[in-house]
Amino acid sequence: MARLELGPNLEQLREQAEGAVDRHFEPVRQRMALYTRKTMEARRHLAGSPSAMLNKEAQRRRIKADDIARRVVALAEVDEATEDDRIALKLKLRKALTAEKIRKILSQNGITL
Repeated sequence: MARLELGPNLEQLREQAEGAVDRHFEPVRQRMALYTRKTMEARRHLAGSPSAMLNKEAQRRRIKADDIARRVVALAEVDEATEDDRIALKLKLRKALTAEKIRKILSQNGITL
């Protein structure tokens, strides 16, 4: 038996769902933008090129610049994995052929419209 859906058409629902995914991941995306330069500095520092930025922070915090660099790189790697999850989720939504499937994908990932 066919199911009658009232509301947005499939393309509109897909767009709404992708917007919901972006909003769900927004805090991570903002943090990534903020730490881009710091991450580059941290990777260079760990490769042997001292970073004035990290050294200054280390002096203020009274810890080693190496410790800051390792922490920054670890956070960046987690953020990169999360961004990959966001992209994969949006691709799943684009492949979904029904409104029910779109809603199921969102629900399975703890996202509401």
